[in-house]
Amino acid sequence: MSNISRPILMTDAGVVVSGHHKASEAGAAVLRSGGNAFDAAVACAATLAVAIPNMNGLGGDAIALAYVASERRVYAINGSGKTAAAADVAAFAERGLNEIPQRGPLPISVCGAVHGWSTLLQRFGSRSFAEMLEPAIELADRGVALDTVLQTFFAGDTYRELAEQFPDLAAVYGPPGYRELGSSLRQPALAGTLRVLATGGPAELYGGGLGEALIADLRAAGSFLTLDDLRGHETLVGPSLSTPYRGRELHVAPPNSQGLALAFMAGLSEVDPGRPLPPAAVLQMKRIAFEYRDALATDPSRSSLTAPNLADFDFPELLAKRISHEAESRAGGGDTSTFVVIDKWGNAVSWVQSLFEDFGSGVISPSTGIVMHNRSYLEEISDHPSRGLQPAMRPFHTLCPALLIGDGCEVAIATPGDHGQPQAIFQVLNNVFDRDMNIQEAIEAPRYRHDTGLEVMLETRAPKPWHDEITRSGFVVRDVGAWSRLMGGVNAILVAKNGVRQAGADPRRASYAICE
Repeated sequence: MSNISRPILMTDAGVVVSGHHKASEAGAAVLRSGGNAFDAAVACAATLAVAIPNMNGLGGDAIALAYVASERRVYAINGSGKTAAAADVAAFAERGLNEIPQRGPLPISVCGAVHGWSTLLQRFGSRSFAEMLEPAIELADRGVALDTVLQTFFAGDTYRELAEQFPDLAAVYGPPGYRELGSSLRQPALAGTLRVLATGGPAELYGGGLGEALIADLRAAGSFLTLDDLRGHETLVGPSLSTPYRGRELHVAPPNSQGLALAFMAGLSEVDPGRPLPPAAVLQMKRIAFEYRDALATDPSRSSLTAPNLADFDFPELLAKRISHEAESRAGGGDTSTFVVIDKWGNAVSWVQSLFEDFGSGVISPSTGIVMHNRSYLEEISDHPSRGLQPAMRPFHTLCPALLIGDGCEVAIATPGDHGQPQAIFQVLNNVFDRDMNIQEAIEAPRYRHDTGLEVMLETRAPKPWHDEITRSGFVVRDVGAWSRLMGGVNAILVAKNGVRQAGADPRRASYAICE
């Protein structure tokens, strides 16, 4: 048995695992009161938006998978927004720009998270939108107690730079520097916005008075977004992508999500299944998978990859490919929040929502308290077929929820970590099914990560043969400490054959599992 730092949580009832204990408790409370996984997901998502405001929020996007037990079917919920209709190459050229800025008003696209919450609830839930927002409203009013993660962030260089560049952000979240552990972070404007949404529903944001106030602030800051962009937003609900994995089906979100990278890694691992994969093999699978990801993970309207044709790929042939260590990769973010839920009826949700980077664009709407994401930063001002900027298109997304379906949902799993998301999930699944670990052991086992070039990040707890093998494969190892947040923060639930749910929470971040 591994030297785990947390005991595994086991229950035969419903359970929630998220990146903050307040969000996990909000979801678990819904389950205790008789709500289903989809109700709990909305309460959890809204509370996360308040509890970890630098990583996710109402101004960001969400992508999720929902398993409906009564139908034995997985739905992909694409709550990502499009670029502004006015955000074309010419508009950037007029501003003397040949690339999209990382921060500020120009990388802002439509925020889809709130619409995604409402859509999930309308399609599959049993409770009202207003009721599911109550925990988030209360937390925004009363204040979030700063944990070590938020304390470190507000004292760090990233927030110091953001506060200097965006005074409106600092006016809400305070000056950079040391703050006492446990001190309260109140967000009254955000609480007011959540109340408006509770009363009037998402229509208030997507074309109503709340949207008008948001757009007025964003236009004053220099954003391309208009009220028509918000009015035109819709959440896509459709089939997931799936591929066989260890006698089950691994489901991921289709493009514009990078979920297909995880599906490709799983498919490649099925060429010679049933053995623990060494790091060199996993890194080769990752490079192959990411080559296809970068070509295919784009707006659904311009991606050639759909659910039926994933099976057309010849994984044994692909595994024989040799991908250059110098292959291109997209820019990275990594400031994301995730959770997973399974209820007593077997319904399941894997949910990922994000501002893309810490406080996203840095632009906050003072009248609504909404911080906007910077997802369009991942696009290029070019004619590239998959990542070239086009107006009114959904940008590429690193959000990568996953569900493993066998006799019902057997694993619900998600993690933050931008390009590391599919890598962390794949390594955890490999630990469970090929190394016979329980879910907490699998999460806590040492991990490694490759983004681009020759560098591979490796936790110092990893066995020395891993270090040697990675080096022999032509990579340069970068030690990132024993427990690195760069390796994500995996939240996962595994359903054992006897029906008992094993909930695992990653100590690399502030993840917590709570049962009903």
